[in-house]
Amino acid sequence: MKIVYRLSDWVYKIEKVLAVIFGAAILISLSAGVIYRYFLKVPLLWSDEIAIFSLAWITFIGGSMGIKQNASPSITMLTDFLKGKVKKIVLIMGFLVMVAFIGYVLYLSVNWLNSPNILVQKSNTMQMPKIWSYLCIPISFVFMLVHSLELLVKGLYSSDGEAF
Repeated sequence: MKIVYRLSDWVYKIEKVLAVIFGAAILISLSAGVIYRYFLKVPLLWSDEIAIFSLAWITFIGGSMGIKQNASPSITMLTDFLKGKVKKIVLIMGFLVMVAFIGYVLYLSVNWLNSPNILVQKSNTMQMPKIWSYLCIPISFVFMLVHSLELLVKGLYSSDGEAF
């Protein structure tokens, strides 16, 4: 049980570092693009691509961080009326569905990335292999899986399901 908590905390630290790196990449590349285009009259062709790839990464990583912080939007009309064990069972079932969905999307993304056409795709201006931008999907879903399992374990060991 403690290993799941530690793993989730460790993953969250990695996510925070990645979010800062990709946020800085967006800021720097777009700022450089504006400066070069409008002040130096020499547009940087690669700045938009860096920003787009960084935005994809930060979006998926941010989604995982939202699960860790339990900040994802949820509809609680049903669970607000429930109490005790029934509430805990409903919440655990919901998290099991979420874990299954995350696992399924992770499976699909790994299969997609293993297809031969993905490995040969390159970005338009930088000619960077697109797999580097596509990797944000399986990596973030692994992170989401870790955080979801932590929340599930917390819910299983709580007395009233309030850990969710």
